[in-house]
Amino acid sequence: MSIELIIVVFVMVSVLFIFIGIYRWMSQSSAINERLLNSPYAADTEKQRRRMMSQKVERRIARFSRMSRLERELLAADISLTIGEFVMIRIGLTLAGFVLGRLISGYLLGGLLLAILGWVGPGIYLGMQKNKRAKAFREQLPDMLNLLVSSLRAGYGLLHACNVVKDEMADPIGKEFGRVIRETSLGYSIDEALDHMVVRVNNDDFGLIVTAIHVQNEVGGSLATVLETISKTIRERIELQGDIRVLTAQQRMSGWILSMLPFGLATILMLINPDYVMELFQPGWIRIIPTIAIILIILGNIVMRQLMKIEV
Repeated sequence: MSIELIIVVFVMVSVLFIFIGIYRWMSQSSAINERLLNSPYAADTEKQRRRMMSQKVERRIARFSRMSRLERELLAADISLTIGEFVMIRIGLTLAGFVLGRLISGYLLGGLLLAILGWVGPGIYLGMQKNKRAKAFREQLPDMLNLLVSSLRAGYGLLHACNVVKDEMADPIGKEFGRVIRETSLGYSIDEALDHMVVRVNNDDFGLIVTAIHVQNEVGGSLATVLETISKTIRERIELQGDIRVLTAQQRMSGWILSMLPFGLATILMLINPDYVMELFQPGWIRIIPTIAIILIILGNIVMRQLMKIEV
């Protein structure tokens, strides 16, 4: 067994044990912690405990304006990580990818390619989780409105109707309304708790619903009738959006394949035969070829996304 292979195995095992240790450290809880998790203050307590580990990292990245955006994306994806933890995971995967790529291929470029994949990978996962949760929320929205309308017509107040939604609806809507109920028990008004939910879910239709609730609280009127009208409109929009996604599915898949294929193929060739790929990066004019190729791939991806972006 060569020394390079031994080093690669050692690095992989070390990274694995590091992440296992972090996971076990965050998962440890005593009987007291279990009782605390059942209290209304559980979310704040857990968040403070985790931030103690990553507060230095968060101070560093607090200077960047993207921090608030990343925090919103983590909330929308329902990933229970702080910003510092997420950034540390990306940095760890990036360093591990660079070391493995450098040792396996023997070239700096191989390490850079795997480092890029290590940095981009968590972001792709975050986006997939956020889109998956947003889609599930969007599909549950009409049923949630019907349940609210039925509860209001039965004589329940808005807070009690939200509690019914929490008990009857599955995740993500059931979980989000559970947070609304918990915030009201901590002293927030129902309007403030719903505004916080709008920020978390980032759904325009739900924002419209909350706005209608605010207006009804100010001017009065039948909230059940207003929500019933909004429910019909949202159902029609969801059906139209579904038709559009079906019609553009092939184009979206083609765009993803065409965008990722060159990078995936270059990574595979770099690992199999690095000398073949390195010919494109020799000093001289030949370096223009991969540079132009990357620029054209990025521009093509932007154009395809804009062509398939249809607002409803």
